[in-house]
Amino acid sequence: MAVPLPAFAVYTGRMHTRNPSDHLLGGQQPVLATWYGEPMGAAAAASLYARAQQELQQRLCLDRGAFNLHVLQLVCNFWRNAQGASAYGTLAATAGGRRERALLELVYGQLLMSRKLLPANVHLERGFELAAPWLASVSYFELVRRHDTLACLRLTDRPAPAQGLAALLSEAAVVRRLRDGAKRPRVNEHCDTVG
Repeated sequence: MAVPLPAFAVYTGRMHTRNPSDHLLGGQQPVLATWYGEPMGAAAAASLYARAQQELQQRLCLDRGAFNLHVLQLVCNFWRNAQGASAYGTLAATAGGRRERALLELVYGQLLMSRKLLPANVHLERGFELAAPWLASVSYFELVRRHDTLACLRLTDRPAPAQGLAALLSEAAVVRRLRDGAKRPRVNEHCDTVG
């Protein structure tokens, strides 16, 4: 019996653990609530890019939609050499509809967020607004909570070391607790001893 892979398995290229971005290879509609911004090594990204290129050629010969494969190539290029802005611009101009734009915005926002780069939150918010009609209520609120938590992170123009979703959410939760704790006025809880 096959054991399902964890949602955020590390994709090293040496083992057959899957990165969530692998799901973009499939012929079905990508799940918009999935976190596709999990980091992967350059070798794994190059291998996945090659697989995407083969699938892209097959789909083009069959005249089938392939936008998710172009998004997958954007992901692979981001992890291979931390580039992506020009590919994002090209894909944004060629997206065929609202669902494709939602996928692109969410994925690009996730990639930027994984390196704590501006303007990750702008892309995540735009992607969420576009994706809303296709989200089940559970996924809708999952994204609301996820994006709200990630908004606590400090983003800059300089890339930070790549982090997966679990690490980003943990860090953001700590930042939120510290921020919210600093806002709370201190109340003297020892009235009986202090007066």
